[in-house]
This record gives sequence, C-alpha cells and structure tokens, in this order.
Amino acid sequence: MKETRNIIFDIGNVLVRFDPLDYLIRTYGEDFETIKILHLNVFASEEWKLLDQGLLTTEEAVARIEERIPQHTDAVEKIMRTWETFLIEEISTSVCFLKKFKEMGFRIYALSNYPERGFLYTERSFPVFKLFDGKVISYDVREVKPGKRIYEILPEKYQLKAEECIFIDDTLVNIEAAGELGIQGIHYLHSNQLMELYLRLSASRK
Repeated sequence: MKETRNIIFDIGNVLVRFDPLDYLIRTYGEDFETIKILHLNVFASEEWKLLDQGLLTTEEAVARIEERIPQHTDAVEKIMRTWETFLIEEISTSVCFLKKFKEMGFRIYALSNYPERGFLYTERSFPVFKLFDGKVISYDVREVKPGKRIYEILPEKYQLKAEECIFIDDTLVNIEAAGELGIQGIHYLHSNQLMELYLRLSASRK
C-alpha cells in the first residue's frame, strides 16, 4: 500500500455541522406537517441539488419553491436567503484533528457539495479554511458527489495520486464512489474515527 500523503475532507457534517431537520424541529416543534413540507420542498428539493451544482441562483430557487408552497413564503425566504448564518457550526473536534494532520506534514484538501453563497460564507467565517492546500467545491466545478467526474477533478487539479489519498465523508455512497477510483475512504460517523486515523498514521511514520 502506498504511503498516505493527502487527506481529503468533506465539509458538511465532517468539519461543520449542517442539520436542517434539527432546525426545523426546534422552530416548528410538533408541527410535523410544516416540517415535512419544508424538508421536502427546500432541503430535499431539486432546487437545492441545482444550487449545489451551481446551475441555479438563489433568486431562481426561491421563486420556484414559493410557487409550489406559497403558504410558506416567509419560511422559504428566511431559509433560502440566510440559511448559512444559522445552520452552520464548526465541529471543533474534527477541526482539531485537521490541524494535527497538517502539522504532521499531510496535505489537506476539501471535496464537498455546497451551494456558492453558503460556501463563501462558511469559508469567510471559519479560519480552518486557510489550512487547505486546495479545494474542489461542487458549485464551482458544476459537478456533484457521488458523480465520478468530481473525484477526478481534485487529483487532476493538484497532481495527486489516488492511492496516496484518504477521503473522509459522512455519506457512504460518496466513499464508495471515491473507492472506485482507488481513493481510500473513511465513512465518517463519529470523532473516534479521526483518532483511529491519527494513531494509524502516527504508527506508520515510526
């Protein structure tokens, strides 16, 4: 097995917390009809996917969603125009390990599905983004995980060898897609996995 040189991080729910259902339940309590409508028509919508791909503007997405659920115009406006200011929170444990991996000499990259406005806000808000050696974000390349092409762009752009990379993502299908290209993956479920990776990488360098 090739020596690991590069660690690639997904962003949402690996480095920053993104939990729309938690927000909806805190906001609407036991009004599950509203929760269901907003979940399906906003966060699980085709418009959200197109925002990730950079193929739709916020204004276009808002217009399309409000046309479907005009009774929830106020909620749609708040979510779609300001979601990044109240839905994004740094996961301090993950960031701590990212910093440690950087100190150890690994090159650190980001590979994430993210709408443009949300990503730019997140990048400005959290200093950890200054540590990345490179990044490929879906809206910018108009490709999304788990599509094959986005996994090819990162090594092409930064001259990386797939077998020298470890990819950390909270979605199993994304890990499986990376594995098809020879990139070792960690399906991130809890912070202990980062400690296990740290211990493994430390031992390999002795």
